[in-house]
Amino acid sequence: MGNMLRGQVLSRFSSISDFARAMNWDRKKASRIVNRVQKPTANDMEKMAEILNVTDPDEFVQIFLPSVSTMWEVK
Repeated sequence: MGNMLRGQVLSRFSSISDFARAMNWDRKKASRIVNRVQKPTANDMEKMAEILNVTDPDEFVQIFLPSVSTMWEVK
């Protein structure tokens, strides 16, 4: 499975740096989270969903909780 978070970020922003500015983070934190080196907090995920316009609960789980989403089957 690919990194859906990275795909979402780069489909809406021209760079990780632009995303970091929108999130009011430094570029290093944004890069670590987007590249799945660091796990985001619940507050981080909520703010990212807002910035990335993720409103569907299933999409939210697939993007922000990929290890959980593979455990469940969508019917």
